[in-house]
Amino acid sequence: MAQIEPLSPPSPQRRDAILEAVAFAARRLVEAPDWHEAADEVLERLGQAACVSRTYIFRNHRGEDGILRSTQMFEWCAPGITSFLGDAELEAEPWDEAGFGRWRRMLEGGEPVVSLTRDLEPNERPQLERQGILAIVDMPVFEGHSWWGTIGFDDCVAERHWPQAEVDALRTAAGVLGAVIERQRADLRVHETDLRYRSLIEHTPLVTYEEVVPEGSASTATFIYVSPQIEDLLGYTPDRWREEGFWTDILHPDDRASVAELSEDVITTGGPYRQDYRFVAADGRHIWVRDESRLVTAPGVWPQLWQGALLDITDRKLAEQELEQTRARLQAIVDNVPVVIYAEPVTEELDLFLSPQVEPILGWTAEEWLADDDFWVDHIHPDDLPDVERADLAAEDSLSEFVSEYRFRHKDGRWIWISDHAVMVRDDEGHPSYWQGCFIDITKRKRMERALRQAETRFRTLIEHMPAVTYVEGLVAREVDFYISPQVEIIFGYTPEEWKTTKNFWFDRVHPDDLERVAAEDTRTNETAAPVNMEYRFRAADGTWRWVHDEAVLVTDDEGGPSFWQGFLLDITQRKESEDQLAHALEVERDAAQRLREMDEMKDTFLQAVSHDLRTPLAAILGLAVTLGREDLELDASEGRELATRIAQNARKLQRLVTDLLDLDRLSRGIVEPARQPVELGGLLRRLVDETDLLRDHPVQVNVDPEPLIAALDAAKVERIVENLLANSARHTARGTQVWITARHVEEGVLLSVEDAGDGVPYDERASIFEPFRQGSEAPTHSPGVGVGLTLVARFAELHGGRAWVEDRDGGGAAFRVLLPDGDLGTRWREEVG
Repeated sequence: MAQIEPLSPPSPQRRDAILEAVAFAARRLVEAPDWHEAADEVLERLGQAACVSRTYIFRNHRGEDGILRSTQMFEWCAPGITSFLGDAELEAEPWDEAGFGRWRRMLEGGEPVVSLTRDLEPNERPQLERQGILAIVDMPVFEGHSWWGTIGFDDCVAERHWPQAEVDALRTAAGVLGAVIERQRADLRVHETDLRYRSLIEHTPLVTYEEVVPEGSASTATFIYVSPQIEDLLGYTPDRWREEGFWTDILHPDDRASVAELSEDVITTGGPYRQDYRFVAADGRHIWVRDESRLVTAPGVWPQLWQGALLDITDRKLAEQELEQTRARLQAIVDNVPVVIYAEPVTEELDLFLSPQVEPILGWTAEEWLADDDFWVDHIHPDDLPDVERADLAAEDSLSEFVSEYRFRHKDGRWIWISDHAVMVRDDEGHPSYWQGCFIDITKRKRMERALRQAETRFRTLIEHMPAVTYVEGLVAREVDFYISPQVEIIFGYTPEEWKTTKNFWFDRVHPDDLERVAAEDTRTNETAAPVNMEYRFRAADGTWRWVHDEAVLVTDDEGGPSFWQGFLLDITQRKESEDQLAHALEVERDAAQRLREMDEMKDTFLQAVSHDLRTPLAAILGLAVTLGREDLELDASEGRELATRIAQNARKLQRLVTDLLDLDRLSRGIVEPARQPVELGGLLRRLVDETDLLRDHPVQVNVDPEPLIAALDAAKVERIVENLLANSARHTARGTQVWITARHVEEGVLLSVEDAGDGVPYDERASIFEPFRQGSEAPTHSPGVGVGLTLVARFAELHGGRAWVEDRDGGGAAFRVLLPDGDLGTRWREEVG
């Protein structure tokens, strides 16, 4: 039959080991690039610390049939315990009502399964019994709010009632595992998003770039990013572009002045940069590009960051040049450039012209377009039409250029984004003649812009959902200059509006013990502009104190003056609690080391006493026996009896010593049970006093009621209690010291007392003298005995359900008391005797 461990907290050593294992698990899982790499080591440490047979991790998943199932991923087994990792029956096991449906409901609700196997439902036991599990604790693991799987302990050796400390430790480990799984999965999603974004940028037909301009001139600008398409366009790698002055060196000499002039202008005004110019490619060709960029930072703020794109417009430029040379060349270019060129007359004297590209780009032929006067308007997206019509009317009224971007319905039904740009062409006399324009398919660009907006949204979402509170605070406390991210409500329970509008909100919630230090640091950093880096306690909305890591830097304006503080608040409560636990563990370790030193001293005392007390009677027995055996000595009968008596006395000393040590060992192993029988204590005490030679030098008085004192006790154990108490009195008092032995009934049972008129026991030693191998500070160096007599007195008393203690005797000396409950059985025997 399996042993059942008592329901009690784990020992301090095991509790400390469990806490250390949980701290190790948290650290190892968080530090590992992939938590799977640390799982086996974490399970081993947890299993060894909790002294269990098996630790494991199961993960939930949906089968092809849609049923929620569970599969074992990791397992650690103690030596001699069978492993079931990879067992076919533990692969994709369903969470259904026929098996573990009840478990599923508990675990999904955040409740662990903690039970002996024999106490489970009949349908739940077979699987556990097959694995030899006698007791189990299965803890749910949550990834965010989703039930991810379980982590658990098995005991295959004993039917173990799990202490709350071990359940809480496993709960903490499950929480850490879930948080690490969630964090690593979020990191993977961010990485995949970044890859998709980069792939999108690097596969458009444009060269995208980011350029930093320090305070000064555009000639000192530095490219910090250039997309890979630049090498296809010009033959130079992106790394070459990051070299100082490289891009100006490869500008066409005829374009350098105009590029520098416009660059300086837009750096000053902050307006958009749009310019066409030539580069000298690596193979010597002249490449025309359309350069469009915008300022990301504010105008006048240094350094400035520009984001832009280079479009290869070499073909278009060549076409324009040929157009200027001959109309034939113009027609060839118009027929091949990737835009739809049109000419719309001001009067009805001329027909609308559309270049042939209208069909490959928009799907419609020029004839289909010209057949319907309202064709253009009817094919513009309804959501864009009002803006287009307003721009068209404004251009016609002012005869200025027409620029618009809108969606146009392709012949196959798709919506194509069009950049429509037209200018008024005048005749030789300056009169309006026709609108010359072009449609450019910018669908890909629009998609890229949408992707960029989505990436920006994802970035903002990431910032506002990261496990830290970000904030921006002006130098002067004004609500308009203050921003705090929404995480403040999740982490601390306060809304951003509460934080912004409540006067002295932050200072009023700093822990009183930290306030002076925090205020001093706040004043110092405001005066010196040094970065803020401090840790303190902060009261959350629910009244709890959270440890906070507060870090901020002062952002300067374009003139180098202070502008605002930007920082973050990170909840480090768990880290601080872990540090406290580690400090406590260190203190416990020091206490344990001290106890070990004390035990080592006790061991030395014990070995010295045993060595002395074994050798002394053995030497006496040997010497007396040799004397008796000598043939050259003639001993009369009385002398022989005297020698035999002394041999017997020393043998009894040796027997008592060996018996005490054996009894202490059996009691320590829990293999001794009291054999209760009716005992008449008065007669027992008188007989012991008459027979013992322990008190031959002490006067002894036995005080027992004349009526029979009957109790249900183990007579042999009671005799040992009295003998050890008498031996203790003889050992620690001078010759002739009076000793009293009393026994009487009390409400709880029988109270035995052995008192002496000696020096008594110091108050601070009254508990420790009942510990093994303790003889008290006043005991002689060579006092007989090994310090287990009083230990046996206490243990035999506890065996009866009672206790032993020592107190001062009225009139001086020590009074040793032993309470021995005898229960209903003793009451019944006394009534029968009566």
